[in-house]
Amino acid sequence: MTTTICEISAGDPRLAEFHRGIYRDEFAEQCEPLATWQAALRGDTPYALTIQLALDGDQPVGGLCIERYPRSGCGLLTYLVVAPAQRGQGLGKRLQTAAVERLYAAGAPLVRGELSDPRVTTREPASVAWDRVRRNQRWGARLVETRYVQPSLGGGRDRQLLLIALAGTTALPAAIDGALLRAFVDEFYDATEGGPPDPEISIPDVVRLVEL
Repeated sequence: MTTTICEISAGDPRLAEFHRGIYRDEFAEQCEPLATWQAALRGDTPYALTIQLALDGDQPVGGLCIERYPRSGCGLLTYLVVAPAQRGQGLGKRLQTAAVERLYAAGAPLVRGELSDPRVTTREPASVAWDRVRRNQRWGARLVETRYVQPSLGGGRDRQLLLIALAGTTALPAAIDGALLRAFVDEFYDATEGGPPDPEISIPDVVRLVEL
């Protein structure tokens, strides 16, 4: 299969096709409204959103959403999906690595993601969560070794997630500055909830990046 990857604008009809198709199929319980994406792509949110689609002709067969927060400069990968028939061919890694590398090249000090913690998750089988963790670690990602609670995005705070640091084309360091991570978490909570982070979050001055 030959695919092309392109950045999508708010008014592109392929965005709506992706949203109601493979995105909704994969993220039915965490599905964001299309209007929220369109507002972010127009610049009407506290963060900058980029959506890239993998296309077979004009048919979306994969896609990725990644946000950048202006005060900290950090990035957040929020969604990555590949159509079932195209999985196992390297398309997910290609999408993720290129998008993450683009943010690093633009000066982002850290690009992170969130994964279900396979040790505690109740939303999916632990084997599925472990597969996702191991896949990301093969792609160079590492666990950010600190307690993390996702702010409420409409359904309450999520206490079953891992925070991971994502790699582009260069290996990640063994540790990151805790002040940088605190700045991002503060900004993320401010943008989503308008308040301070969850009191369970305690970030040390030096945070190790490890394999789970």
